[in-house]
Order: sequence, then structure tokens, then C-alpha cells
Amino acid sequence: MFSAITNVPFRAGKLAIERVNSQTMDSNPALCLVFFSERYADPELVHGIIQKINPDVVAGCSTNGEIAAGYWRESVIAISLSTDFMRFGIAVEANEKLANANDGIVYEDFYKRALTDLRNKLLFQENKMVLPVNPKHMNPDFGLLFLPGTDPDSEPKANTVIQGLRKYLGEIPLIGGSIGDDYNYENGYVIFKDEFLENHTLLILGRSDLEFSMAQIHGYHIKKEFTVTKAINNRIVSLNNEPASLVYFRELNLPVVEISDLRDEICALNPFGIKDQSTGELQILFPMSRGKEAKELTVSQVIPEGATIYFTEAELDGAKKASLDAIKKAYVDGAIKDPRLGILFSCGGRSTFYFDRALAEIEEIKNRFKYTNIGGAYLYGTLCGKNNWISEGSSSVLLIGNELRRRPKIK
Repeated sequence: MFSAITNVPFRAGKLAIERVNSQTMDSNPALCLVFFSERYADPELVHGIIQKINPDVVAGCSTNGEIAAGYWRESVIAISLSTDFMRFGIAVEANEKLANANDGIVYEDFYKRALTDLRNKLLFQENKMVLPVNPKHMNPDFGLLFLPGTDPDSEPKANTVIQGLRKYLGEIPLIGGSIGDDYNYENGYVIFKDEFLENHTLLILGRSDLEFSMAQIHGYHIKKEFTVTKAINNRIVSLNNEPASLVYFRELNLPVVEISDLRDEICALNPFGIKDQSTGELQILFPMSRGKEAKELTVSQVIPEGATIYFTEAELDGAKKASLDAIKKAYVDGAIKDPRLGILFSCGGRSTFYFDRALAEIEEIKNRFKYTNIGGAYLYGTLCGKNNWISEGSSSVLLIGNELRRRPKIK
């Protein structure tokens, strides 16, 4: 992996790929992930990238900060997965099309395009993988998903997209998050092969003969629970039949004010939480504003009426070490003995709340996992495993080992 900082998008893209290729000696890897500051949000970035690499393996998105053996801002980073034992299929879909999908056809087509790309690469891109004879059995083992979330007023919401795709993905684990834009809360950008696109969702399906594992950590605990008695899309109108903003600020022991008037630490210390129905895991939601009505609270995702929502509190030591603990959990709970790469996604709200901790935690990870390359991005929130929510205030990691998996035989 390599990071590049220049004043010209074309040069930044070209330089990042040149340097990463010089490390791997491979211009046609299994996958090349590119994460970049909105400063470089220009089609010229992609034109620079594809000068030195096969565009069919390139994918990435804009961020709130980049990770490449350190914490970076306003840079372009490239992570090359140069291996004969993994292959990836890539697809994108316009957010507007996903938002207007009245049936599953749009989501099914989105999934099938990524699956077809994966199977074509397994069949026609040279590799050393053990593959089933029937291409229909060449299914993904995991996915990477980069979702809308830069603008809380835009559609679709991230959890709606995840749930729409789950009908076709099944229970395969996912890693990724809500696309960043240097904290401007406006537009997100993706790279799809040789295209530079605005306001799209990016899906990457991976099949791996190498061991891999995932984990997510946030460091929050539940203090009190409430029932959502009225909600409109991502606006929580009432909790336990009381105005949502009144309930929230009462728990904070603060007068009711506009959330944007508070310091960011307030909502990072005491966000909401909701448990994923599929996994039972607590997912974190930062209140973002008081909504169109002063009594409401706006969050980033769709909240169902009748759901149980939690007022939570940060465990400071645990929250500060969320990225390190996520990597430790992926290592301890998985079958990996020799981790070679960790793809890390962390919520931008953590770096805002913990100030210089963003740099310190990456340094600590490097000291603990000296022979593991760590790269990734700060996003608006992260997705991990079989969860169907973007969890804010969280860190999620995909850890890839150097050992071959023992894949069950297909009967």
C-alpha cells in the first residue's frame, strides 16, 4: 500500500499506483482499493490511476481520512491485494435508482452484476484457487460495501440498501461503511474500474482461498432503553410517547438546544444504539439534528416504529482502543495464524471526538502487529459481518491471513 499527496488529482492517482506496483511488482492484482480525500474528487484521478494498472480490478471511494501505515488527511492511498488465491467482482448502482426501487429487481440486478464479474474473473483471470467445476457454485465468501450517508436528508438510507441487498447476499459477511467527503456532509464519490462516479453505491464480492476474519468494536454500553412510539423515516419523533429531543436532553441533563450548537463530543459520548435483529449486536447512531420539528431527532438511518432504542455511554478506554481491539478480536476469534493485511474502517466521529487519537491508535496497531500491513479509511460509520446497520462511533476490520482455508467440499 502507498499514500500520495500532490496538488494534481491525475498525478496523485498515478503516483499512488506506481508506488504500490513497485512494492508488489504486479499491475494486475486481485483487487486494488483506492481511498481518497474529496480534494481529489475529479475524473482525472481515475485517468491517472489506470495509466499503470488493469482498470478491471480498481475500486474505491472518498473518505474522511485515509489509513496507510499511518493516519493521513487529504491524500490518495492505494491498497493492492496481489495474490493468486483471491478474486473479486465489482459493481455500482446509482443511489437515485436504489432510492426509487419499488421491488427487488434493482437490487437483484446490482448483486448479479457483481456476482457475474466475480465468476468471470475466477474463470478467465489466471489464479491458483481451488474452484468447483460448476460455475454456479462459484459464490462469494464475503463482500465490501460502500454506502450513501454523506447527507442525512438524501435517499436512500444505508440500512435500507443493506436490507435490500441481503435478500440476494444471504448471510455472507460484509465490511465497509458510509462513504466520506472530508466531513462536508454533501456528496460521496466512488471509483468503479475506469469510471469516477458521484452518489453511487459500490459493491465488491470476494472469493478467498485464504483465511480471513472480521470484527467490529465501538466501546459503548447501554444506560437506558426506550420504545420508538413514532418515527418518520430517519426522524425519531417520540420515545415512550414523549418528544424525542426532550427525552434525549433530559438523559444528558442539559437544556434542549439544537444539536449543531453543541460540541461534537456530547453526541459522541452519549449516542443512541439499536440492536440488529439478525445478530443481536448493538449498533451506534449519533443524533445529528433536531429535525424539521424542534421535538424530533434526526439520525442517519431509517428507524422502525416500535423498535427499542438505547441511550448509551462511551467507555472511554474501550472506545479509544476500538480499532486495536477490533483487530485483536478478528485475530483471536478467527483461524488466522499469520495475518498479512488488515483493511480497517473507522467512524470519522471517533477521530473528531478523540482528536489526535486517530494518529496514535494507528501507531499502536503498527507496534502490536509489526508484520501486518494496515490500510483503510475513516468513513461516516462502519459495517461489519452479518449486521444490517451502519454503526457510527465504531471500527471494523477485515483481516486476511497467509494460510489456505479448509473449504467444505461441494456434494
